[in-house]
Amino acid sequence: MNQTVSTKWFLFSENDFSIKKNMPEKNLGNLITGVEVVEMLGSPNLEIQHVDFDSRKIRQGGLFIAIPGQRQDGEAFIGQAVENGAVAVVTQSPLKILPSFITEKHNVTAFRVDDSRKALSIIGSNYYRQPTRDLNMTGITGTNGKTTLTYIMEALAKAAGREAGVIGTIDYHFKETMVPSTITTPESLDLNQIVRQMVDAGVSDCFLEVSSHALSQKRVFGMNFDTGIFTNLSRDHLDFHGDMDEYKNSKAKLFRQNNVKTSIINIDDPVGKDFAKEFKSTSITTGINCAADVSAENISLTDRHSKFTLKTPNGSADIKTNLLGRHNIYNLLSATACAMAQNISLDKIQNTFKEIPTIPGRFESVKNNRGFSVLIDYAHTQDALSKSIIASKSFTQGEVIVVFGCGGDRDKGKRKEMGRVALENADFTVITSDNPRTENPDQIINDIRKGIPSSGSYKTIADRREAIAYAINRAKKNDLILIAGKGHENYQILGTKKVHFDDKKVAQEFLRDQIH
Repeated sequence: MNQTVSTKWFLFSENDFSIKKNMPEKNLGNLITGVEVVEMLGSPNLEIQHVDFDSRKIRQGGLFIAIPGQRQDGEAFIGQAVENGAVAVVTQSPLKILPSFITEKHNVTAFRVDDSRKALSIIGSNYYRQPTRDLNMTGITGTNGKTTLTYIMEALAKAAGREAGVIGTIDYHFKETMVPSTITTPESLDLNQIVRQMVDAGVSDCFLEVSSHALSQKRVFGMNFDTGIFTNLSRDHLDFHGDMDEYKNSKAKLFRQNNVKTSIINIDDPVGKDFAKEFKSTSITTGINCAADVSAENISLTDRHSKFTLKTPNGSADIKTNLLGRHNIYNLLSATACAMAQNISLDKIQNTFKEIPTIPGRFESVKNNRGFSVLIDYAHTQDALSKSIIASKSFTQGEVIVVFGCGGDRDKGKRKEMGRVALENADFTVITSDNPRTENPDQIINDIRKGIPSSGSYKTIADRREAIAYAINRAKKNDLILIAGKGHENYQILGTKKVHFDDKKVAQEFLRDQIH
């Protein structure tokens, strides 16, 4: 093969390949369109059968994109990818260091880029024919509320006669397809594939949870969003981001690095206020305490429902919903703003909010006839835990008993803060394990105890199953048990292994004789 090498920084554009219109859809030149290339070796006029960032999945005719990772660098697997049949590779490393057997023996085309993750997102979009342009795409970011919002928005879309799909923490689902999630926001290549599947199946609206990890790793870079929603920001994932400023900046990337037509922002949150100013030209604001475009008044909270007056630019409506707690009113305000941006009527919003289905592990009730309540909630940050306890106390006549722990191999700084908010707000606390991973559960509990007030009422039980049993046996009539931290998850990570564990099912087991 005649090899050509360029070391000029350039961007492949629509006009770089004069015969592009006559090429197959998955021609390498087409796939690389929009990618900033620093250096190229070989020819872009190749047939590409598939794209992957996992060398083990590469087969004949593949394009391999080497991604730098936290544990391993994809560059180390270029050789394996080529041996498996890759005809082209993308890497951040200078091409001169590629082994000669790759470029000479296998006639591989290679591209050097400054950012492989950005390239992966662009190439993935090109490979799957830019699927986010072919439906109404809503991206939701923030520390808390993302999953709940996807379910609310799905219900609104269906009520409006649309075909909806959801990609998030619990699963991705559309029509008859449902696949459990292993990660909140899939890698960009996988995400584009899922959205293309939705489009081809006739889905008109996709609701996507966008995590801060995904934004930092450019998993949604350059995607098209009809609506972007910011819920709130509180301490989380600092083991990954380092500090709150970096965490905040990662959330802003949803709006800075994508084509977002309408930004919906909670301005009761201090970070939301900053975002509303930065993205003023596209934003619809929500809030309870601040003057916002969409707001709530006359709030009433009970153990069975929430009521409030919904105020919008299109008028007001009295809302009654089975979603409990003030934090869920914020979610409903964001959903209202999104629905309005998508021309769903206020009457339709009001009627849909009456019938929101149960959301797995989000303030989910566990039935029993013992005279006390049991709720399962995913709250795993200090802010979410505080809000869940306060919401529980607002409609509980007796004591609120909280069961919670903190994850191992994660941000240790939030542990004492979670201990503090639990003991300050709950009547009694059982401190236990969450996903200890490779850390000693007792050490995690000791870290939590560092934030506990001297007058706090609590007990430590490292075994989560025993902790739930203790709380249930302790509860009296009119009490409420809040089992927090794991929500919908049906496993615990002990060491490096996942073992089956489901908070709801464990609670049901101890309540079994009384369930009806």
